[in-house]
Amino acid sequence: MKEQTPEIRCKGLGVSEGVVIGQVLRLVDGASQVSRWSVKAEDLEKETQRFRDAAAAASQRLRKIRDQAGGRLGNEYAYIFDAHVLLLEDEKLLGDIVEYITAERVNAEWAIKVVGDRLTALYSEIKDDYLRGRGSDIEDVMQRLLTALSGARPEDLQLAEDAVIVSRDLLPSALAELDLTHAQALATDSGGWTSHTAILARGIGLPAVVGLRDFYRRTKTGDRIIVDSHRNEVILHPSRETLAGYDKQTGQPSARRKAAHVADRGALRTQDGVEIKLRANIELPAEFDGVEKYGACGIGLYRSEFLLARNGLTVSEQEQRIAYEAVARLAGEAGAIIRLFDLGGENTRSHFREPEKNPALGLRAIRFGLRNDSVMRRQLRAILLAAASGKLKIVLPMVTDVSEVKRVKAMIGEEIAKLMDEGQPYGDVPIGAMIEVPAAVMMAEKIAACVDFFELGTNDLVQYTLAVDRSNDEVADWFRTLHPAVLEGISRSLKAAEQAGIPAIVCGEMASTPAYAVLLIGLGATDLSMTPSAMPRVRSTLAAIDSASARIIVDECLTCEGADEVEYLVRTRLGSRWPHLFPASSLPQPRPTE
Repeated sequence: MKEQTPEIRCKGLGVSEGVVIGQVLRLVDGASQVSRWSVKAEDLEKETQRFRDAAAAASQRLRKIRDQAGGRLGNEYAYIFDAHVLLLEDEKLLGDIVEYITAERVNAEWAIKVVGDRLTALYSEIKDDYLRGRGSDIEDVMQRLLTALSGARPEDLQLAEDAVIVSRDLLPSALAELDLTHAQALATDSGGWTSHTAILARGIGLPAVVGLRDFYRRTKTGDRIIVDSHRNEVILHPSRETLAGYDKQTGQPSARRKAAHVADRGALRTQDGVEIKLRANIELPAEFDGVEKYGACGIGLYRSEFLLARNGLTVSEQEQRIAYEAVARLAGEAGAIIRLFDLGGENTRSHFREPEKNPALGLRAIRFGLRNDSVMRRQLRAILLAAASGKLKIVLPMVTDVSEVKRVKAMIGEEIAKLMDEGQPYGDVPIGAMIEVPAAVMMAEKIAACVDFFELGTNDLVQYTLAVDRSNDEVADWFRTLHPAVLEGISRSLKAAEQAGIPAIVCGEMASTPAYAVLLIGLGATDLSMTPSAMPRVRSTLAAIDSASARIIVDECLTCEGADEVEYLVRTRLGSRWPHLFPASSLPQPRPTE
């Protein structure tokens, strides 16, 4: 009798919900070895033309992929490939590659590699998760250029009915080219919540676990696998006992989640009558459809850094104004909150004589804006001008004390005076503070007295409270959203806002996760902002619970001594109080012991 291969469990990050039992289909990540060779002076024009032809061919192919994505995945996701096409037609990018070919007298392939590596290295150090995730877009586009230069033709890949796609890094265009009729799930070594592959997976309801590090090399096509995004886990060669347990959970061969229904537009109330607002977090214009589709109460967070993705800090006042006016129109009467550029030194290295030794704690966010006030003033003017035709608010990132708020308010006053002198119409813009570092929590009462609202950024609040870089795989086990210190910080900030009589909006992944959203309600939150596609599940969950019970559970959690104890309480209390809402697989799972 053949001995069963030992079961292997690997932890990652669940970025699209679902539980799937299937078989591995390994896909190469498309990366290829690139050689360097010299090009004679008389052949440089021919070489640059070869590159230009390849860029045109790659652009044509990407346009076809974009159309396929619109048909297979929905038009709301085709924007991802619009960004790729723009990159392939960006004269600055193409010009940099041509210039390298000419200056160094090298082949086009090597020039693409050098320029591409420089860009991905820059993106990898950006603080903002969304912008950092755009590094994979650069890789995708560069790989398309190399493929076009090689003359290779794309081949359609037929998937088995229970295929689980396993790859080191599945690029968005590769995912869009697949026939996903039978694909059941994704599992990749790299990736994060805001990567375009993760966005696509969520959009089509394809369960996905990413950031598995060294998982790909341990698999071969045909291996039995379980993907469990609720537990942030994949199981290779599952045992009979494990399979039996999961068979009961899934109940059918495919546990692929059906597309979420369009949310109700009416007021959301808990069972005991507490009214909850659900707002949208957005970055890209192409994501605007989700605000209306899922019934968002305005825009709780517009991450304005996306405007810098192509033009950097040179983005003009007029360009910004147009973007903010579009956001205001979309938000309507509920209004939109614009976060000032959340920049760090790694985005703008020309401002430093040498790289910062610890950029996560360096000149970033509001500090960068105050140090480079021309950048901040240009953005403030654009928002003030846009507010003349819509309801906008400003939130200041990474505030640590009152003095920072006062300095920005002084700038706003000065810019308003200039606009009045110029005879330009502007609108009143309330000012809020992001509460995302321990200093802001400790100063919450004082900060609340000088702002119009709070915005709690839970992602960074966890990171800075626990001193854990959530993008660092080596310390991922220490990133504990339900750590008592995090809950205490949220509780204190919400109480400070309530005492000051100002609204407090909670954004970040906590608000997007139903179980965590219940805890936020128990902590006193009544205003949540999240990815639009998360709204239907959060809405249906909160409409079925009562805030009094949530408060009792939270009070018990606040007495705990560590994250393990809190997670145990959440599993047991939510699971017993609302078992129809919280099956065991949807709740925080016990950490494996060494």
